[in-house]
Amino acid sequence: MGEQVEDSQESLHEEVDRLRQEVARLRPWQESVVEEIKKFALAMKHDYGEVEGALIGVVDRLNSLESGAIADQGGQLPWSLRASERDWQDLTAWVDWLRTHYVTQPQLHIAPCWPAHGGVVEELAALRSSWRAATQRDTDPARVGSDLAHWHQNLLWPTIERIRLNYPIAECEADHIPDPPAQPTDTDALTTAMAEAAAGRRRWESRRFTYGLEADAPYTPGRPGALWRRLGEDWEYLSLLDWQWRRVEENGTVHPPKPEDLHPVTGERAVELEADRQKWVRYWALYVDEAAHRAGEEPTTVVRRRRSPERTYDEAFTVGNVWAPTTAVFDFFDPRPSNPPHLVEIDRDEAERLLYSVCGVLGATEL
Repeated sequence: MGEQVEDSQESLHEEVDRLRQEVARLRPWQESVVEEIKKFALAMKHDYGEVEGALIGVVDRLNSLESGAIADQGGQLPWSLRASERDWQDLTAWVDWLRTHYVTQPQLHIAPCWPAHGGVVEELAALRSSWRAATQRDTDPARVGSDLAHWHQNLLWPTIERIRLNYPIAECEADHIPDPPAQPTDTDALTTAMAEAAAGRRRWESRRFTYGLEADAPYTPGRPGALWRRLGEDWEYLSLLDWQWRRVEENGTVHPPKPEDLHPVTGERAVELEADRQKWVRYWALYVDEAAHRAGEEPTTVVRRRRSPERTYDEAFTVGNVWAPTTAVFDFFDPRPSNPPHLVEIDRDEAERLLYSVCGVLGATEL
């Protein structure tokens, strides 16, 4: 019996020693696992903080938009909403130059459809703005520095790296593989982007103003005579001559209307009316006199009128296939002339048909 107990104790000691050795071998692994768990926990805490901060920012932004606070930020708009057509064309030319000038850098790739990607537009506009500033400083003999070198290292290449990650291209290995010719900017995407940006800018501006239409006879709310807007005590009118908003200045030739004389419209409706230039134009077929019209003779040309607040502008489509000032509309409506021309009012489609029939011209009514 005693021998069996001693054998059991010896076996137990051997098992304990084996377990101790196993634990000793596992201890480094255990410490490594614990360390990785701590790192993971810290990373999760950091990421949670970033996500929480981003969500708070998004909620704040939505609240600001909902409350209309964006209109009180000094008119700050992204580049795409405040850029003119010329700004878009200048940026396009610069981006095409960049893609061609740096063609030896295989990682440079800016997709031709970049105008359709809002974030890429803003980044490229900012990159060009910084390039212009660095170039201007670099040409100043009074300055001593390395602005263009700073631009290449700290602005150009980080932007290109982001583009490379999103638009990977093949790199040269042992043998050089020439890059294919750079494609020009997608003009359809550019046109669409400019139109959408212009519409977005008009929608943003419309939130700030109160709008009204002049709709006295022969005009109607559906086909108005003038579009006005007011911000506080300041009045502006849509010039039907150059399609720009003009402020009513004191002691000027244009005087603000009485609010009660205007037909109120929403900002959204005002944006639609501003975009539809043809709605502000009246067209007439021009005949030598009423007798010629009664005899079934063809009209000699087409005349049109825009009654802008600053002045009424009448034009006739004349020799050389151009619109030129005319007195025909005034003479027709003025009862004093003894032999006035005769006008028959037509719509734009009929004006197009007549001008093609008489002059062989298409698209003459474009404004």
